[in-house]
This record gives sequence, C-alpha cells and structure tokens, in this order.
Amino acid sequence: MRRRNMLGGVVVLVLAVGSAAASTVIGLSVEDQARLSSLVVVGEVVGKRGVIHETQGIETAVTLRVTDVLKGDVRRGEAVTFHTRGGEVDGEISQAVGEAQFRNGQKVLVFVESVDGRLYNLGLSMGAWDVNEDRRGGMVFSRALQDGLQVIGEEAVEHGPLSFDEMRSRVTYAGRHPAFDNENLRAITGERR
Repeated sequence: MRRRNMLGGVVVLVLAVGSAAASTVIGLSVEDQARLSSLVVVGEVVGKRGVIHETQGIETAVTLRVTDVLKGDVRRGEAVTFHTRGGEVDGEISQAVGEAQFRNGQKVLVFVESVDGRLYNLGLSMGAWDVNEDRRGGMVFSRALQDGLQVIGEEAVEHGPLSFDEMRSRVTYAGRHPAFDNENLRAITGERR
C-alpha cells in the first residue's frame, strides 16, 4: 500500500514537469504500467462530465462500461469512472496537453491508477490504448498518444498493435513479477533487480 501511494505522488510530480506546450511522463513498459495500475480494463466510454477537484482544478470524469478485465476488482458489465486532467465546467475550459481524449461510444483499454483514493488514467495519454480488430476479427490495441506528450527515460514506448492475448499475458506476468523494469522506479522504491 505504501508503495502505491509513494509512486502515485511520483506520477503527479512528473506531470508537473511539463511546460505549457508539452507534458512530460516517464516512458514505461507495459509491465511497469500494469504494476502501477489498480485496474487494467477494456470497455466502451458511456459518459463524460466535467468536474472540479478541490486541488487539481477542472477534470473530466470518464465512465467506462467494462467488457474485459485484465487486472483489478471489477466485473464485466460494471461501470468504472476514472478521471483525466482538464475538461470543461460551466463554460470554463482547462486543457492538459498530452492527456488522453475519450469520446462516447469509443472502445478503449485503459491503465488506471489510484492517486489518494481517486482513479486516474495512468500517465496521461500513455495509459490509453485504442481498440481495433485485426483481419481475423480479434481485438488489438494501439497506444493512443496525443500531441504534446513528451516521453522520457530508458524504456522504448511500444505503440502496438498488441493482440488481446499478448496484452493479457504481459499484464498477468507483471502481477506475478512485481519488480519494476524501470531503474528510476526501482531507485525510488529501493528495489533491486
């Protein structure tokens, strides 16, 4: 529990590093994203609404109807609400450069972290994946990186496509092997490789 709270603060700190023209996140493997996430789910966006967080300002609450669970305590058919930075409330607009963009009816895979008990997609748009079909009708995922997101660090960011089976296998592997791949995360937590 302490590890998750400590790392949630690191993610927020990293997000604050970006300038007005760009946001910056640490490049992470799929496995490290899974290790940092409370939920890894596939679903359809069924709602969005602007909300005000007392310290973070304007956010968007995104509601997802879950179709597949790769990690977490949620069932198929349930609705999960997580937050993104930026949004619109009463005509006031706040934009978080590089943040994931969701639209009603969209099928997505999201890595969702808990920061102080509130759910957020992990790493701005780095934690969101578009869902498509391959030639055989199988589900494949491609990272939905948005303009203005700068990814730094040692990990090459995979863009996909990754098949459903490969993504599930890698998320499962991360659950069985909790040591981080990223040396910066290992240093923060004191883990040894």
